[in-house]
Amino acid sequence: MKYPYPAEIIKVTSSTTVGHAIWLAPTQPWATAPTPGQFVMVWLPHPPKKHARDVCNAVPMSIAGWKDGNVRITIKDLGATSKALLDCEPGDWLGLTGPLGHGFSTKCQQPLLMGGGVGAPPLLFLAESFAAKGIQPVTLLGGTTHSEIFHVDEFPGIVELATDDGSIGHPGRVTELLEGKIPDRLYSCGPEPMLVKGLEWALEKKISAELCLERYMACGIGLCGICSLDQDLVCQDGPVFSGERLANSEEFGKQLREAGGKVRLL
Repeated sequence: MKYPYPAEIIKVTSSTTVGHAIWLAPTQPWATAPTPGQFVMVWLPHPPKKHARDVCNAVPMSIAGWKDGNVRITIKDLGATSKALLDCEPGDWLGLTGPLGHGFSTKCQQPLLMGGGVGAPPLLFLAESFAAKGIQPVTLLGGTTHSEIFHVDEFPGIVELATDDGSIGHPGRVTELLEGKIPDRLYSCGPEPMLVKGLEWALEKKISAELCLERYMACGIGLCGICSLDQDLVCQDGPVFSGERLANSEEFGKQLREAGGKVRLL
């Protein structure tokens, strides 16, 4: 649905030191089930009392799960709006618009998933989709420290971890875990420098890739244009793009637009 509608928080799960996941029950059923990689725009019509009204601005959230008509999103403490969302409880109501954008394909027999930070939630949805088809993915997850990796115990299949501080798994970058892997396709979501490294590896190994971009979005429906990538809009033409498309981009890995449209070099 492209217009906003209310959804009730029915459960809080998967807590970490920097956030948690919530399950939402939309008041209106979605016409079709969402695809892993799609997202919703979320806003607070009535924020918790200790938060100002300016946290009501809509923010994009990747879909982390879908079951029985309910949708899961994962919230990380990144600013005023996310702090307010983290203070919401079961029984509170949020506004949703979605599902939005284009997601991942799942026509693959040996998928390799790589995520960092809030890039893990959409990959969990993707991994569960593969597992439902009898395909066990290999997933590489990275973070600053163990307690900041979302959904670490929920992924089906093989999971390998990397942390900057060495608190669990490989001490270093998650991209270093790509060495020796031979998948049919690389699926990745997370910080853009990580996506750049992943794409470079995939191109060198002649492996197809699908990358889910994290860009600032004010509307999610193609009106504001802040999420533009070359001639595309990430909210409409993405957020998932093929490796071939991004390999020819003049902006991917080089610059993005922040609130107000200001360009920031990466």
